[in-house]
Amino acid sequence: MGSDELSRLAAEVVAEAPCSLEMPAGTGKTELLAASVAAAAEQGERSLVLTHTNAGVDAIRRRLRRFCVPASMVRVETISSWAFTLSRSYPGIAGINVPVVPIWNNSREYVEGAVLVAKAAAVRQVHAVSFDCLFVDEYQDCTVDQHELVIEVSEAVPRTVILGDRLQAIFGFDKKRPLMDWDTHVVRHYPSKIVPHVPQRWRDHNVGLGQWLLDIRPSLVDGGWFDFSAHSVTGLEWRQCDFKTAVQAVNSAAYGLSNTGESVVLLDKLPHQVAKHASRLGGSYPVMEDVAGRFMTEHLVELPDEEDALLALWLAHIAKSCFVGLAGLDGTVQGRLEKGRTVSDLKRKGLLPVQAALDDLITNPMYEQLHMSAAAIRATPGLTLYRQEAWDDTFHAVVRGLEDGTSPQEALAVVRDRLRHGGRGERRRIASRTLLVKGLEFDHVIIANVQNFTDPRQLYVALSRARKSVTVIGRSPRLQLGYE
Repeated sequence: MGSDELSRLAAEVVAEAPCSLEMPAGTGKTELLAASVAAAAEQGERSLVLTHTNAGVDAIRRRLRRFCVPASMVRVETISSWAFTLSRSYPGIAGINVPVVPIWNNSREYVEGAVLVAKAAAVRQVHAVSFDCLFVDEYQDCTVDQHELVIEVSEAVPRTVILGDRLQAIFGFDKKRPLMDWDTHVVRHYPSKIVPHVPQRWRDHNVGLGQWLLDIRPSLVDGGWFDFSAHSVTGLEWRQCDFKTAVQAVNSAAYGLSNTGESVVLLDKLPHQVAKHASRLGGSYPVMEDVAGRFMTEHLVELPDEEDALLALWLAHIAKSCFVGLAGLDGTVQGRLEKGRTVSDLKRKGLLPVQAALDDLITNPMYEQLHMSAAAIRATPGLTLYRQEAWDDTFHAVVRGLEDGTSPQEALAVVRDRLRHGGRGERRRIASRTLLVKGLEFDHVIIANVQNFTDPRQLYVALSRARKSVTVIGRSPRLQLGYE
């Protein structure tokens, strides 16, 4: 789509609001959103843009900068963060006490409170004078209560544009929070606007792959079948493996793309599966952590109090979950640590700095020493850190807690909240789950075990992250698809 055509279409979208647009992955949805915000800004109109993930916020902000939209003319937030802002600003109306730093596990409460806030006449007036347009991206992932919040905000900001793609609805993991239905909830409030579906993401990379991804959409349905062996397109590679050769197949694909200098994501379904791949690859594909930091939280919940000699055992456990090369921290070592005994006298090849760091913590079981011992382990030659994000943020939380006088768990919420504002740095290679890379794009995608991707929405999102190539690995190329 040329710049003139994009500008024309963006002006149409703004003029025809309220409306809804369904656009498949890679067809320029974020580009059109940004162009529409820019068109509104040129008319002196300010926009509120809401989406679901911090990655989505980061992508939209970067695109808006490309369109030279002044920061004063747009505000971009996740739906949960906007709900938090409303509930915290008007706690009496919301009916809940909201902390200074959001606890994202409580996001449903923030949304429910924000619905009450947005209904208030005074708040509607604030929304009306603050914003002229409302854009909500990735709308297929809205729960019914989030949809209700958008409805209330759009009562004050009627020029509302909804963007999404129901084939990318993969956030339905909480069965107590049902997703809204596009036909039932969206179209009757925001009439459909038909826009062209052009494979723009692949324009300078692999147009054939992009067109194939558009062509297969009708076959990715609940109860259908999909056979990779029946498809031949440049950039798509099927690799068959069995139980014995699965690890070799994944590692071969990952190492084969490591030296391209291009971005690669290795995908699997569950957190422990992703961590295993990252460990086996020696840290060359580090784990992308979820924004809430569940892995870190699980460990910090088990963190012993200061002056407890079991701090050393706790440090050994989390280290073994984050590093390659710590097999020497075996049962004998852990048994001693459990009894509060030092371990430096045990012969463990290459691990003397680690053993010394653990001994320092046995001798001085304080959080400040915990941080220093963790730094010493990180600096030990021969170890490979494959959960860098988790390791660093865990101990940043320990230090932050000491500085603020809060618990490490509370401090972790502050540390992780930076992602909401600053986004993630670019990574050339990562191991992740589909859920975490939704909205992102990479040159190459490796699906480690396609048998874990039988939900057509999961499969489509995984495939459509790739600009140049997709390597699909599994026991059989033929999948029976079904919603989970």
